[in-house]
Formats: sequence, C-alpha cells, structure tokens
Amino acid sequence: MDESMAAVLAAFIGVVGALGGTLLGVWMQRRATLEQVAAQERAEQRGQLRVDRAASYAEVMDASERFIASLDDVVAARRGSVPPNAPREQWSEMREESQSAMRMLRRAIWNVRVSGPEEMADLAKELYDVNMKRFKVAFDSALSLEEMDAQLNVRNADFRRTRAAFVAGAQRVLGNGVAG
Repeated sequence: MDESMAAVLAAFIGVVGALGGTLLGVWMQRRATLEQVAAQERAEQRGQLRVDRAASYAEVMDASERFIASLDDVVAARRGSVPPNAPREQWSEMREESQSAMRMLRRAIWNVRVSGPEEMADLAKELYDVNMKRFKVAFDSALSLEEMDAQLNVRNADFRRTRAAFVAGAQRVLGNGVAG
C-alpha cells in the first residue's frame, strides 16, 4: 500500500469516525431529550393527579359539612318548636336539604374513587355511612329528645373519628401531612 492510499484510507477512517461520533452524539442527545420530556410529562401528571385528589377530598369535606349544617337544623327544630310529629311539610324541607347533602357526598365519593387511592374512597364511604346513621337518628320520631341526644353523641364521636382518619389519609396521600 503506498502513501497516497494510506492517506486516503486514514482520511476515510477519520470521516467515518467523525460521522459515527456525530450520529452517536445526535442519537444520545435525542434519547436524553425524549427521557427529559417523558420525565416532565410524568411530573405534570403527578401534579395534576395531586390537584384532582385535593379537589375531590375537599368536595367530600364540603358535602359532609353541608350535611352537618342541615342536621343541626333538624336537631334544633326537634329541640325547639317543631315537634317530630309535626305536619310533613315542616320536616320535608329539612329532610330534603339533608338528603341533598348526602347525594352530594355520594357523588364526591365517586370522584375520590376515580382519583384514588382506594383507601381514601373507603374512608369517604365510612364518612357517608356514619352520616347516614346520624340522619336516621335525627329523623327518628320514635326517639325522645334524651334518646336522640344520647345516640347522636355516640354517632358524633364516630363521625369525628372517621373525619380525622379521612383528613389524615388525605394529608398522607397529598404529601402535606405527618408521616406514620
């Protein structure tokens, strides 16, 4: 092999090496960019999921608070001038308001089931169940005021415990509570 052929071969190897290095660099850069875009999309999805979860958890709490207010009206009416055996129309508005709040809570539970995790949906369902028991006690005209108060005290303690568990679970899931 003469010198000119060796020079051509060396130049060719240099060009192939440079071209290979460039292509490898472009491929690695493209791969890094795609990984970065995918990581950013995952982060955005996690952020959106957190926002969705926070909204659905707040919706559960709002519906629960709305129910508490409606139930307080019922209890006050029973303690006041509206006896439980009063004409149905006097109780129908209060019953409808409580039932409306419970429907709102049921819808909120479905939103929690969608946004997850399942544990939070179960806690939201427990809130609903406790509230339904409170509803039944408040509207039970067979109970005396003393019996109603005694049963509501038990149910209210159950509600506070369940609400605290729901809030603690929400804080843990959203990452803004104390771990453990």
